[in-house]
Amino acid sequence: MLVNVSQVLKTMDGQTMKDADGQGKAVDATMKMAIVNAILSPVQKESGVEKVKKYELAKKVFNTDEVDLNEDEIKLIKDRVGEAFAPIIVGQIYELLKV
Repeated sequence: MLVNVSQVLKTMDGQTMKDADGQGKAVDATMKMAIVNAILSPVQKESGVEKVKKYELAKKVFNTDEVDLNEDEIKLIKDRVGEAFAPIIVGQIYELLKV
């Protein structure tokens, strides 16, 4: 499934959500940022193989604005986003990844 991860996240009233870049400057929050951060957030009792799998997926998402994701990658993203973020972000990313 080809997914445009460069889309910005929105508040309930349609305003663009903001996040901080590496220097603390406010930038538009994108689905890509949320997905990569969720994938790379640590999980207890995770094997090295699982960590490398997540690292490779994070690189795949980070390095493009449109990414081709298979069902396993979509499931992993949904699981991690669901654990890492509030409903407003989870809902938007789930809508983006409808299969």
